[in-house]
Amino acid sequence: MLRAGGGVYQVLERESFDADWRRGIEERWINPMADHVTLQIIKERLSRLPWAANPISGWPANVRTITFPRSIANQQNTVDIYYEILEDDGKVWLERILPTSE
Repeated sequence: MLRAGGGVYQVLERESFDADWRRGIEERWINPMADHVTLQIIKERLSRLPWAANPISGWPANVRTITFPRSIANQQNTVDIYYEILEDDGKVWLERILPTSE
């Protein structure tokens, strides 16, 4: 479902997302050499289909999470990206990125 007018959403990162990304690199659950490519693919998907992910129980309907696989070298296998869809603004804000277990 594209926003009114058929355009795509602009995907932006909040400071909290950037802080999580840096922490992930420091703690080695983000691979700076590979995970940025996966992130770009996710951003492209979210720009066109932000409502495709399931809502989070107990959260507003415009807040969703999407999971992506980590590097095979890591012990845990996924991270979750929490994002907010602002339909009227045509924006998707990446809020947090955390290991699935957090």
